[in-house]
Amino acid sequence: MSSNAKEVQKELLGSEDPNNSTSLEDKSSRFEMFVDSLNNITHKVSMIVLFLMMFLTTGDVIGRYFFYKPITGTYELTGLAMVVVIFLSLGKTQLKKEHISIDFLTSKLPIKIESILNVLTSLIMLVLLSLTSWQLFEYSRRFGNQTSGDLGIPMSIFAIVAAIGILFYALTIVLTMWKSVAKVVQKNES
Repeated sequence: MSSNAKEVQKELLGSEDPNNSTSLEDKSSRFEMFVDSLNNITHKVSMIVLFLMMFLTTGDVIGRYFFYKPITGTYELTGLAMVVVIFLSLGKTQLKKEHISIDFLTSKLPIKIESILNVLTSLIMLVLLSLTSWQLFEYSRRFGNQTSGDLGIPMSIFAIVAAIGILFYALTIVLTMWKSVAKVVQKNES
């Protein structure tokens, strides 16, 4: 492309190259891929933990009923594993829009008003999730060297895992809020 054509393109489009990585849509897309990859990793970890928990419970039941020898700490490990499964899956569930939502009122509103309400609720959720994540990190510090009853597993690890899960969930809320803001500011194409 000649230099004159580049100057005209710069004036018309506001940048030298329409494929420039500094565009707002490109940054949004990168952020979406970043959040999606983080939540995919944590979701896979939660699936592995759930799979291992299934084997542990099955082994405990078989040991208890057939050999009269249950696996020590199964109840404790299952409870702690549920922390990992639940908190590390929150973000992926939000990305897939599988959280329970009641929209019988908002679905009847115009798209712009619905998007404004989504921005407001996302902002409230973001504040609450940020505070929750911060308090979980603080809670993990207060645990100190406290361990679980039967197996002696440090409890602070699970508070940190929960805080990380909530933090990644908050990132998905930021992404949801960003998409709603984009719907509010975009011009009607009809």
